[in-house]
Amino acid sequence: MIARYDLTLGLPHTSRRGLWEPLLLMHAGHYQWNAIAAAIGRPLSELRTVAGGEVYAAFYYIEERIPDRTPIESFGLDAQVRFAISLRSFKNIAVEGLVLFDRAGVLGDSAVTQVPPAGDLEHPFIRFGNIFITPVKGNSELRVAPPANADFSAIPVLPAGENPYHLTREAKETGSLGLVGDDWPALGGAFDFLYEIDCDRDTNGAGLVYFVHYVTAMKRAERALFEKRPLHDGERSLRHRRTAYFGNADPRDTIRVRVSAWRDPRRADRIGLRYAIERQQDGQVICLSEAIEALV
Repeated sequence: MIARYDLTLGLPHTSRRGLWEPLLLMHAGHYQWNAIAAAIGRPLSELRTVAGGEVYAAFYYIEERIPDRTPIESFGLDAQVRFAISLRSFKNIAVEGLVLFDRAGVLGDSAVTQVPPAGDLEHPFIRFGNIFITPVKGNSELRVAPPANADFSAIPVLPAGENPYHLTREAKETGSLGLVGDDWPALGGAFDFLYEIDCDRDTNGAGLVYFVHYVTAMKRAERALFEKRPLHDGERSLRHRRTAYFGNADPRDTIRVRVSAWRDPRRADRIGLRYAIERQQDGQVICLSEAIEALV
């Protein structure tokens, strides 16, 4: 079962360079939720626990892979972008979305039902992992909560061994998501950036800090890093990112983003970035990310 959605890019979807990563994830994530709702036959806002508590499909893993020939920022105003989403479900606890996107005239009927192998991609690709949770004591304590009023039988099965939950668990144990190599030389030490959460701008309708705004905070921290330590005269363009989420923050908290940069020893036009986000409330790490960017 493939869900397809078309989006005409306008000013709400673009920045000074074109389509911007957080805005891409915002809309792709929205289509992911729509696809899940269509598959189970009810809006996600209606999901409830056995006891009647609210249930949300929170993102816990995201991977983005962007071919050199189709960078995100190459999608500009009035571009017709098509998203093709295939879902797999691990019981009624987690849902994986495999997303191809490209210009509508280029993507056609293409779709993927398994994670594409490493190497060159024909189209940009996003892998989403959602898990159903319910707030226990506000945003700071979330609990896995299978919805009791939804039927997931229409969604193909996600084998336990292919569930991206294993990637997030390993990242929490090791602090690494496997994109930056052990032999990559560091470009200076780690850089800390404080991001004050705006309780209106940065939250969603569930009252949680929206998953996209953690990426926004990472982009802000990265920009601040390279303003202090200029790297080159051009821009940077995302080629690969993995992000693991372990929790959420109170809407009135401040989060600390620690970012470090690394040089790819095999490609002079590539750098690696590692990000760790912790909430000031208790110092808990709630998000890790690694990215490979091209210097353009």
